[in-house]
Amino acid sequence: MKHSTKFKQRYEKLGFYGALKLTWAKATVGRKRKKILGLKDPEKRFTKIYLENHWNDSESRSGEGSTLENTQNVRNELPKVLKKYNIKSMLDAPCGDFNWMKLITQGISIKYIGGDIVKPMIEKNQAKHGDNSISFAHLDITKDLLPEVDLMFCRDCLFHLSYQDIAFVLENFLNSKIPYLITTSHAAPNGPRIENSNIITGDMRLLDLFSKPFSLTSDCVLENISDHMVSLSAKRSLILINRAAVQKMFENLKVLQSPNPRN
Repeated sequence: MKHSTKFKQRYEKLGFYGALKLTWAKATVGRKRKKILGLKDPEKRFTKIYLENHWNDSESRSGEGSTLENTQNVRNELPKVLKKYNIKSMLDAPCGDFNWMKLITQGISIKYIGGDIVKPMIEKNQAKHGDNSISFAHLDITKDLLPEVDLMFCRDCLFHLSYQDIAFVLENFLNSKIPYLITTSHAAPNGPRIENSNIITGDMRLLDLFSKPFSLTSDCVLENISDHMVSLSAKRSLILINRAAVQKMFENLKVLQSPNPRN
């Protein structure tokens, strides 16, 4: 029933052949994902995803969430937030293939560092886009030292990580001197809640940072940017939070008693 509902939604939007093509593509991605998740460590998984264009998107190897269509509102609103909080430097991690963020950096004055676990993508980004104010670094945000910047921008990342690796990211952030974090929640602060689940790092699921085990409250949110994707029914948000809110999430996650899958 669930699958037939999804096909119906795609049919209404794309027509029969468009819906059929999208359904086939997603099924192919699902089969490939099983092989990818069998790889030994997260860096190998995400590198294979990039090299094989696993998300099967013609515009961005970072997937449909990084297309210009699906980032239009973020590109409109993020510069306003950066200006409001006097952000002069930022770490964008994971930065992906820089498909849409390059349009933001062209329009503002900021020291930009793009970090990602996928080394060949970082090397390509640096060769193509690196200059005096824009640089890219091979970086594992679960364990590598984070640079001293005004903001860490972490979009479309945590929902690909296991609870354990999310905890590592939060702890690593708290060990840095970065004052602010912007990250993705698939549910708005005061919207309907989503029940979270654990996964193997490299897979994906919807993630609600206002539900257990993270349990943020709406008063923790300094800014809320609508990040709704045209192709996704869930009302995603990009939330700006401070170190105290990150600490709260980390402490809530630490008390989680359920077993974690392998990373």
